Amino acid sequence: MKTMTASVASKEFGRYLDTVQREPVIVTKKSRPVAITVSLQDWEELTQLRIEGGLAQGLADIEVGRVEEMNDATTADRIARFKARLSPAE
Repeated sequence: MKTMTASVASKEFGRYLDTVQREPVIVTKKSRPVAITVSLQDWEELTQLRIEGGLAQGLADIEVGRVEEMNDATTADRIARFKARLSPAE
């Protein structure tokens, strides 16, 4: 995986984009990594893998009974618990 400073990526944007098509590029600023850039194709593949992993986890949860019925009452309870977490402790 290549590393490129933000200023070089900016000054040589065409080369930067060409490199990203071949492999991910870590962008650094003041000697520390601030971003990683991947091609659109790689991003789509990563997104698909995350979706498939989430579906697989959901199916596994169903198989072992880690499910909760969603209805108005359970939704209201979740909203109340969420709001309680946002409220400052008294």
